[in-house]
Amino acid sequence: MKVMQQLHTALIDFFILNLFITLVSLPILVAWGLPLSWLSPIGNLIFSPFLSLFLLTSTLSFFCELLGISHGVLDRLLEYIAYAWQYILNLAPHNSSIGCTQTAFYLLLIISIATFVLLMLPPLRSAQKRLTALTVLFFCSLILLKAAQPAHLHDTLPCISKKVEIVRTGNQTALIDHGAFSERANPASWVQYHFIPDLIKATGSLSIEHLILPRPTIRVLEAAIALMQHASVTAIYYPTIEGELTGSHRGVFRKWYAIAKSLGVQLVRLQYKTTLTLGDKKLTLAPDTQIQYREVTFKMLKIIL
Repeated sequence: MKVMQQLHTALIDFFILNLFITLVSLPILVAWGLPLSWLSPIGNLIFSPFLSLFLLTSTLSFFCELLGISHGVLDRLLEYIAYAWQYILNLAPHNSSIGCTQTAFYLLLIISIATFVLLMLPPLRSAQKRLTALTVLFFCSLILLKAAQPAHLHDTLPCISKKVEIVRTGNQTALIDHGAFSERANPASWVQYHFIPDLIKATGSLSIEHLILPRPTIRVLEAAIALMQHASVTAIYYPTIEGELTGSHRGVFRKWYAIAKSLGVQLVRLQYKTTLTLGDKKLTLAPDTQIQYREVTFKMLKIIL
């Protein structure tokens, strides 16, 4: 019974610490464009033993390498730990993350101050009362952040000289690539570490209902792959491609197609004029100028808003 009581106390202290750190660090999260997940406290509880086991195994493998001792078993164990962690991550629902817009910064600051105030209140001296108060504040904060997401937005996010157009209305987001996805030598890295944080700060959301690729080059497809893997994409629109794909273009296209199908992303090949409805706005996509790219040709999409 004493061991169970100690475990119960340790779990309460662990959740109090994680909730406190999460709530206090909200202004930093929004400054970096990082999403907040309602699964964070549970995720940290699961992640801690995985991290400890991973560090212990990798350290043993390192010293075995220095001493010339075979460490194949340890290497396989590291792979199994990584596979198990990836499997657990994939179990989390795609809508478990909530972004924070830059306009919500002062709200986040108030939430952080309220966290300190709660812990200093005399009636909340006991651990269970603190845990209850922080849990209520945590979920209230999620509701407020969700309400603070902009209902209507029409903006652009730059890359180097080209931009990505954002249209958000009716809780739907449409992204239109105007050449930005093809400007970086490593578009996947740029999307993950620069574009997605900027998108979160602008819209407060990781959901992209309509991703429009007027010119699906190799780099554009690589950027689209990264978006599907690190955000929630519902549908992708691209022009009809004429000709036989070869080489790296065919390889990237097949990877893009396979990942889209595995994630349930709808791929819409546009042969004729199509109109998308976003709340009270309509977005018209129409095949326009024919472009030659490598061994194929396609009609670049013209977007009318």
